[in-house]
Amino acid sequence: MQLELCTQKVRSYAVRKADLMSLKILTEGEAYDAERHLLLGTPSSAPIIAELHYRWYTSDSPHLAALYASRSILPYLVLGNIPCANTALSTFTSALTSANPTLFTQSIESSKSSIRVFPSLPLLNFLSLLLLAVQKGDSALFKQLGKHYAVHLKENEDVWAEALANIGEIWFGIKIPRQGGNPLMDMMGSMLFGGQKPATPKQATPRSGTPKPKAEPKKVDAAAAPPTMDLD
Repeated sequence: MQLELCTQKVRSYAVRKADLMSLKILTEGEAYDAERHLLLGTPSSAPIIAELHYRWYTSDSPHLAALYASRSILPYLVLGNIPCANTALSTFTSALTSANPTLFTQSIESSKSSIRVFPSLPLLNFLSLLLLAVQKGDSALFKQLGKHYAVHLKENEDVWAEALANIGEIWFGIKIPRQGGNPLMDMMGSMLFGGQKPATPKQATPRSGTPKPKAEPKKVDAAAAPPTMDLD
């Protein structure tokens, strides 16, 4: 009993130490290093990095919510970490709805699943349904999502293509061609950090740099709801 209690205390201390290290890096202005550290951190790292990404999002265009949310969700899925991906999504969307009380949302429920839909943010819905497909191991749903959101995905192909290809292979057995190197590390570098730390950007985006905070966060406008999809 004493040994188990001691082990729990050591594990809890290690978790706190890892997250405190990430926060220390972040407060010292090394946002990209903190991001990398948190993604490879502990379960308690997920809400921290999601909140970080949401703060960056509030300084950018309202329609880019999914791009900022994806900075944690897609890497977590490539790393095989579904619980952290779910936590990151729920943390980000909760912050979004709290800051935008007039933002229209819908709840889609089935006998086994429930998701929140943002009609004005289709790619955020794509991420929610992608998580559902991964948890179900449903390759048909994964392919259906690709077709249903094809137009929107095409607009962000340079950001998400490699990550989604890796997710397709890891979770659904959809093979992708290899050209040498380490695909996971290449994806993490190109998707999250642009290979090298970027120079000061003309306009901050999820790929070009960390957005600078502004006085007032931007609100998301409501739009018509997209067609629903079968969740079972």
